[in-house]
Amino acid sequence: MSQNKKQQPTVAQPEKPVEKAPVCFYPDVEFNRKERTKTITLCGVLLFFLGGMAISIIAAGLKTPDNPMGWISGVLMLVLFVMVIAMMPSAFKQYPVKKEPIVEVKPKEITIHGETFKQSDVKEVRLTITVAPIGNKAENEKHLDAMLDKEPPKNTTANLDFAVPGPKGKIKTVYTTIENGYEALLVLYQAGYKHYSIVYSMKKLAKRATYDLGQSKTEDGKTLSSISKKERLKQLF
Repeated sequence: MSQNKKQQPTVAQPEKPVEKAPVCFYPDVEFNRKERTKTITLCGVLLFFLGGMAISIIAAGLKTPDNPMGWISGVLMLVLFVMVIAMMPSAFKQYPVKKEPIVEVKPKEITIHGETFKQSDVKEVRLTITVAPIGNKAENEKHLDAMLDKEPPKNTTANLDFAVPGPKGKIKTVYTTIENGYEALLVLYQAGYKHYSIVYSMKKLAKRATYDLGQSKTEDGKTLSSISKKERLKQLF
């Protein structure tokens, strides 16, 4: 006599949450190549003069061994020579020439130059837009003043810098130069990064903008300040 086995109920497996794609921002490769060329040229000229001065001073010191200041000056020039060489890799890092994401914005975190931070770790975001001079100092200052309460220019390469926790609990700044700097700041605002500043720089002048990102409009004409945080996140991710 066969015995019927009770069929075990099928337990539905919970669906794995779909990981939302980050919003990415990239370097301006053409701009960065020009900046790298400038850096190499300036460093080359500086190294040439420092090396020449160091050799001249040390050679003079050999002729006058009783004068220790000649030796000290020569060694100092060599130290500066080494410091300039050591600074070059960081300058190259500031201006990458590969079309890879520099800033990746996710719902609750952000990755900058490959280092990931929680949203709460970002203390401030600063957008710095460099403006070409138009005349003398007074004219340049007037030009900057006229921009402070206006929406920043779109599709512009700019510096987007982040104040984040560093070693021993101190705040450090992570520097980036990216395409579409203003659009990146808007994305961060939509994602919930509240502490930001916009700075216009022209030669030795630098002025902080008074423009409120909440005034910026979406594609359907709504201002960002009129949209809830939940709606903003839906638009991004």
